[in-house]
Amino acid sequence: MIDTALTEVERHLDEDEVVGLARDMIRIPSIFGNEARIAEFIASRLESWGFSPRFVEVPGFGPDVVVDYGDPGLPKVVLSGHMDTVEVMSGWVHDPFRASIEDGFMYGLGSLDMKSGLAAMMVALKAISESGLQDRLHVSFQAVSGEEKDGDGTRTLIRAGEFEGARAIIVGEGFGGLNVVTAGRRGGSYYEIEVRGKSAHGAIPHKGINAVVEASKVVLALDSMEMVRADGVLADDLAPLKESQTVLLMHGGTGSLTVPDRCTMKVVRSTVPGGKTDISDDIRSVIAGLGLQGSAEVTFKSGPKDLYLPHMTSSDSPLVRAVVSSVRQYTGSSPTVVCGVSEADDNLIAQETRVPVICVGPGESGNLARYHQAEEAISIGQLGTAAKVFARTVLDLS
Repeated sequence: MIDTALTEVERHLDEDEVVGLARDMIRIPSIFGNEARIAEFIASRLESWGFSPRFVEVPGFGPDVVVDYGDPGLPKVVLSGHMDTVEVMSGWVHDPFRASIEDGFMYGLGSLDMKSGLAAMMVALKAISESGLQDRLHVSFQAVSGEEKDGDGTRTLIRAGEFEGARAIIVGEGFGGLNVVTAGRRGGSYYEIEVRGKSAHGAIPHKGINAVVEASKVVLALDSMEMVRADGVLADDLAPLKESQTVLLMHGGTGSLTVPDRCTMKVVRSTVPGGKTDISDDIRSVIAGLGLQGSAEVTFKSGPKDLYLPHMTSSDSPLVRAVVSSVRQYTGSSPTVVCGVSEADDNLIAQETRVPVICVGPGESGNLARYHQAEEAISIGQLGTAAKVFARTVLDLS
């Protein structure tokens, strides 16, 4: 039955429409916190196709857009993607909001991250609807805001119960293009360290304890800690996946001629699936072994936006098998299944819903992977293919 339905969906799927829709959305600025205009555009386009989209308000951001299609009594497949972008970085040559096409590439802010993926999912949904499949499947499309900040749009949908009844979730953001399926992500444990010293006149430093110097010893110790490797798992750069630890911020002293008596730092440990997520004892043990002249206090952040748990959807799961099969059908080669190195919305989805989730979609690799960079661009030849992959995967899971 899937062959008959797929033939019908392919007949209704217009690959050029994906490019045109992506172009329209790139031309609408939607830097995080300013998604209202693009949300209105997406809802209007969905309405023109016969859908009944809903707005879900997200405090501090534009609203999410949600549309359901099919039999609500069936387990649903969720197609999710974010509408927002980062700020305009320096170095652009092309107009970031013109969506100009040159030599097969479409340039513009959000072309990679991730308005092309949104367009492909929307056109896939349209083709499914025009094929009259409402009695044999249930699919939900979600365009979310605030992903580039703290994932507020997705957090809102989780609280609103929009993932209830889902059997699989596909985030349409491609990291490396369709030849890479991101089936998991490292997590992130954020913590702060405050080092206390003793102030003194800066011209007689031996009378004080320099908190910046003591904190530097902590930084070097953290940098030398052994990081755990995840056996048999590849990162999205195709290297073996392992933990990492990064000092994100360090501040001490006032700039006056005074020995700093306080230095603070913010650190993140990127954790791996199957590894330890509670690293508090390890960090405190390393610091205790330094014999600092001053004191050091470690505080692990416990707020809802401070802990991202690692996750990995099994390569043997129906979701991963369906996506791999769909990509193989339309590209002629099997994609590599990887674990992303940075946390994202799918971490939130996995840890809160316990539903299988993956990321796949149009994207670039190597020097063309200009995510969060000037001259962001995407090769337009893959957009229609991505829409077919989304549509076939939905059918395969239904």
